[in-house]
Amino acid sequence: MTETMVFESASLIDGTGGAPRSGMTVVVTDGRISDVGESGFVAIPDNATRVDLTGKWILPGLLNGNVHLTDSMTMMGPGAIEYLARHEHHLEDVIIEAAQVALKQGVTTVFDTHNAVGPVLAARDRIAAGHDVGARIFAAGNIIGFGGPFSADFFAAASQTASPTFVKRINDQWEAGVGHQLTLLPVREIRVRVRDYLDRGVDMLKIGVSDHLPMTVGLDRSYLTFSEHALRVMIEEAREREIPVLSHTLSVQALQLSVDLAADVLIHATVTMRQPIDHATIDAILAKDLACGVQTVTDKYRSMLDATQAPLAVLVDAANEHLLMQAGANIFLSTDAGCTPSDVLDDLGVVGTDERPWTLGSDHFDWVRGITEKGMAPMTAIVSATANVARAYNMFDELGSIEPGKVADLLVLNADPLDSIDNLRDIHSVYKAGAEVDRGSLPTRPLVTARS
Repeated sequence: MTETMVFESASLIDGTGGAPRSGMTVVVTDGRISDVGESGFVAIPDNATRVDLTGKWILPGLLNGNVHLTDSMTMMGPGAIEYLARHEHHLEDVIIEAAQVALKQGVTTVFDTHNAVGPVLAARDRIAAGHDVGARIFAAGNIIGFGGPFSADFFAAASQTASPTFVKRINDQWEAGVGHQLTLLPVREIRVRVRDYLDRGVDMLKIGVSDHLPMTVGLDRSYLTFSEHALRVMIEEAREREIPVLSHTLSVQALQLSVDLAADVLIHATVTMRQPIDHATIDAILAKDLACGVQTVTDKYRSMLDATQAPLAVLVDAANEHLLMQAGANIFLSTDAGCTPSDVLDDLGVVGTDERPWTLGSDHFDWVRGITEKGMAPMTAIVSATANVARAYNMFDELGSIEPGKVADLLVLNADPLDSIDNLRDIHSVYKAGAEVDRGSLPTRPLVTARS
């Protein structure tokens, strides 16, 4: 039987950037938006379930274009061994828990750009099949050319204290044949390895154009991971599958190379170790319509990083953020956040508490606050957290706005987010594909978020 829900008398921000409209009705049929119009001028079926949203604001469900549902930031420090030893045989459940933490706070779709490929694809499929509730997941698995959690790319010190068998077992889950060993191979073998990896069914291909050695060699240098020839071969394979190509970069050289090769999504587009992005690169980003994942922080958190002389402060570059914003680049919500264990947050002290941008569940709220503090208008920030993410991953025909034909992911607020972007936190209800989310029950099986 056809199931119809009608959301009536709301103020609508549809995600396209157009002016908000009051007194609007959204009709949802079998999980998709079937009509949008002024209340009183929209046909309502007799058997429809009607939801009165007078005094409420309705937005598209938010999308986060760069998360790591098993916490990659934790894997870069001493908490990595305990985290992975504790959850080694429950990684699917950890990923689902993280997807539930995101969904509870209004994020209906996440793009997981670094994870153990087997568990993240299994968790993706469990949620897609309706076996588990959670934000919709699209996954890259490993970053091509990166080693696993206990390699030099994350926390090599683990190999000195954990058993070699455990270290190898964990690393293998992430590397999946396309780890750092790939950098030693001839290009023809790289093509074969990447082709085999894509056969596993990942949704996008993320390539380490820059290294990921901050915990090993420091944050005062960066290296190119692959030759241009090797990068072109990998991109060819992704294009053959018609999936997005993502670049990981930490330097202006790597960013320029990614832009030259027209990677669809530039993850960490502003992270260049405080080197300014040149205008020619920005012009090319605009000309090629490349999407820019920007990892911003609030002014308060930035002051905290500076006051504590935290090494990760170098990853935050407001000057480059301003350059991309002023140029009109397609900036989208990108936080690098994961489901962080409470003991790790406790051990981080002051930088692990208020407004930490890498803590899933509050990360997107802090991101929109941070980006508006840099000068982005609240409406533009909302588009950056909805339509721009969908466009970046070529999914705007399905997600990212409230328009007929699209999946009915809806975020209902108690207050106007254009009056204050912090009103995104004042959630009345969340709907995913037309079904109301029982926010009070999430996460259903706390593992990482449970306090001992």
